[in-house]
Amino acid sequence: MGNPKLLQLAALRRALTTDRVLSAAQVLRYSGLATHQLPAEFVTFRTVVQPIYASVRSRQVVMFVTRDTRLERRLGPEQIAHLAGTAEIRHSLRADAAQWSTDAAAMGRSNKPDGVYALNGHQVAIEFDAGSYRSSVIRAKVAQFSESYAGLVWGVTSRVRYERLHQRLTPLGVQVLHVNWWSPEGADRQAVRGDHRFGVHQRP
Repeated sequence: MGNPKLLQLAALRRALTTDRVLSAAQVLRYSGLATHQLPAEFVTFRTVVQPIYASVRSRQVVMFVTRDTRLERRLGPEQIAHLAGTAEIRHSLRADAAQWSTDAAAMGRSNKPDGVYALNGHQVAIEFDAGSYRSSVIRAKVAQFSESYAGLVWGVTSRVRYERLHQRLTPLGVQVLHVNWWSPEGADRQAVRGDHRFGVHQRP
């Protein structure tokens, strides 16, 4: 048995190599470490974010953790939140960092998902939605990603939006998750593991 804290720090390093940035709440939930326990190699910073789009009451100051000393200067708050939200989907799915790639900081690219999950030889598209996507954008993304990938997971921050998209997208084979990345409670609905939940299918 190794030193528990060293093992926790090693796991956090692996996570940040893939996720790039996590909220302090995520770090505590998934590694068991508070920010005051982190050595100097981990950079902490605060920024104002709006986790749920167009909800003034949700605007809040959130602490983040990264190992990239330039991340806070290079990315805006919305991009940072997008990365953290995509990371929450990965952790909710219990996807190993080695199976995951993310491009969530490049927001607005309708032709690329925010992440890709390599699951049992299949490529599953990952999309994080804070609530700003119009219905036409959602339709276009679902159509394209369903065609290009073996499955699609759609994470949303609003409970109301979760209920609506769950009813709308689940019949299309899309797995919809409610992902609360900014608070200690985390997601209201954790994913159920298993390929059938992703609508993963063998291509002819």
